[in-house]
Amino acid sequence: MKLYATPMNEDLSTAALHDAAYALLFDALRSDWGVPAAQLEKTPLGKPYLVGTAMPFISVSHTRGFVCCAVSEMPVGVDCERRRRVTEGAMRRVCTPEEVRDIRASRDPAARFLQYWTLKESISKKLGVGLSESFQRYAIRFEGARPVCPGHRLHFEMRGAFFLAAAE
Repeated sequence: MKLYATPMNEDLSTAALHDAAYALLFDALRSDWGVPAAQLEKTPLGKPYLVGTAMPFISVSHTRGFVCCAVSEMPVGVDCERRRRVTEGAMRRVCTPEEVRDIRASRDPAARFLQYWTLKESISKKLGVGLSESFQRYAIRFEGARPVCPGHRLHFEMRGAFFLAAAE
């Protein structure tokens, strides 16, 4: 798996961020993956895929001020988020009871929640289900700083103020 990411102007519209994320993907496919003219379609739940080839697998994401994509030889999902306020209700909807305890015990609960959120969303994108199923299905634990979820290889990092997660 290879991750590509770039900061963007924070004033860009959602449509412009969407276009920038796909431009980043097309550049990566051309330069690193030997796909000169990628044609994309989306599944009924919105997962993009390359037409006419079984590989590579792709995923894109954007948030205000940041775009990213992932390209891999296996199913992949990527998510990025910027720091934001987190509500107790969102935390309980998204996280398992064990994860909620971990978030509450953290020195920075909002940041810890966003780690879980981006990891869970990257898994859902990898599976191609998006937000159609409960994120509580993906029980994540941390072994030191390394996130672990059975059946998935997870990656998490901070890029400046942005949370970036990927799942294979």
